[in-house]
Amino acid sequence: MDITNIDNIDINYKNTDQYLEKIKISKESLQFILAEFKKIFVLSRMYPENEEYQQQFSNIINNLKTILSNLFSLSNDVQINIDDISKKMIELNILISKERLKNKKLKIGLGIIENKNNASTEMINDYKEIYDMRYLRNWALGLSTLFCIATISIVYKKQGV
Repeated sequence: MDITNIDNIDINYKNTDQYLEKIKISKESLQFILAEFKKIFVLSRMYPENEEYQQQFSNIINNLKTILSNLFSLSNDVQINIDDISKKMIELNILISKERLKNKKLKIGLGIIENKNNASTEMINDYKEIYDMRYLRNWALGLSTLFCIATISIVYKKQGV
């Protein structure tokens, strides 16, 4: 995996319209086939000795299997595309991390003191830490609220006998 430069990362993704069109076509044909299946299923069960109905029933079953295999193939294509995008995003994340390190080194080289930056560059450098602190604070507030409600309900249930 050569991720030394952003130019080495190919960002050509398949168009979602292609997938949506295939799904639309499969859905329309599936509705038609299921409507026919309802009719032929009843006829093939009512007249099991009639070869024509049995043949039509097996043809519809084969058509359903074909559509299901096409949908399975489409699902696999989408999953492969998702995996490729995930790999490329990981590569881009690695490149961003490298560029941040390079940026910090260059700032230190210029003599910029790290803690004396303006608010926007500070947020760029500490966005994960700020998010984690707020996330933990929100969970702590939620859990402490539930604990207080439970404690109050227990105390007042015992008194209100």
